[in-house]
Amino acid sequence: MKGLRTNFEKIPNVLVSIDLSSNRFEGEIPDEFGEHGALIGLNLSHNNFIGPIPRSLGNLTNLESLDLSSNMLDGEIPTELTNLNFLASLNLSNNHLEGSIPQENSLIPFQTILMSET
Repeated sequence: MKGLRTNFEKIPNVLVSIDLSSNRFEGEIPDEFGEHGALIGLNLSHNNFIGPIPRSLGNLTNLESLDLSSNMLDGEIPTELTNLNFLASLNLSNNHLEGSIPQENSLIPFQTILMSET
């Protein structure tokens, strides 16, 4: 099944939390996660995701918790994440992120969490 993309039509789009942590998922984080605007929790930690953090995650304006830690993500933290006004928990540690932390709106309180071991 590797490399095969499957759409699951019967999964409701009213999911409020997705926890796919501690699997062996590889490749880039799909942009489609940004289409689930009702999400309040997303945990993709402890996988083998590579590439940048998708800008589409900035569409998850109801998100309260985001954990992308312990992957191999690189690039800069997208400024679109500053749209996450309800975010109470953010963990991007143990990745290969670079650049500065976006200083607008909601990410300012997370400066210490974001910078730890990224």
